[in-house]
Amino acid sequence: GQGGAAVGMTVAKVDVAAVTLFTELWLIDTYAKKAETKRKAVREVWEDMDGTRGLQFTNSVSLPGGFQDRLFESWLTWEESVEADSQKTYIIAWCPIEKYKGTHHKVDGAEKMFEATTKGVYIVKELTKNTCEWTWVQQVDLKISMPARVLDIVAKQHMGWTNRLQEKFRRNGKEVDREKVAALAEAVKERRGVPLMEDQAGVFERCLELLGEEGVEGGWK
Repeated sequence: GQGGAAVGMTVAKVDVAAVTLFTELWLIDTYAKKAETKRKAVREVWEDMDGTRGLQFTNSVSLPGGFQDRLFESWLTWEESVEADSQKTYIIAWCPIEKYKGTHHKVDGAEKMFEATTKGVYIVKELTKNTCEWTWVQQVDLKISMPARVLDIVAKQHMGWTNRLQEKFRRNGKEVDREKVAALAEAVKERRGVPLMEDQAGVFERCLELLGEEGVEGGWK
């Protein structure tokens, strides 16, 4: 990043149903998450903004090295999509609250902190019934030039949370592998009889040529 802005990306396989990870990420106003962040000077959530599924999340972040706390005011929303193979993908996106044209809530004490902004996206893609892929892309702008070591600390916190969620849902490796095999077998059955696209058929024909008798033109050499 440059100055106080940084962009990070994390991709992780998580041993849990996609919808379960989605709810873990979306429900930020639970008692457990409040307890985890009770040291934050500011942490407020307003749900169902203006009758929509969106929410406002306002929280403060303490920075190392004597830098003044930063206040983030963000708007979040989510979407679900179903792929051609019937697998689901959940997307959570967020941006600075000023990008949202509806209600903006303010908190006491905000004037004592410097403003910072963040925007990003979580993409949770179903792999099998009980496994998913989580992609996390986020930009954070602290609105001040900061030493690289401070940004490194922020990045490590980013990675640390990903690792904790992976551990929370980790299951036996053999069990996960069995589910992947079963999911592939089910997908093969469901796609039986579905014609190949033109480019796929071309690749398939070229591969079959390798199975020709030895010595026959175009066959296996």
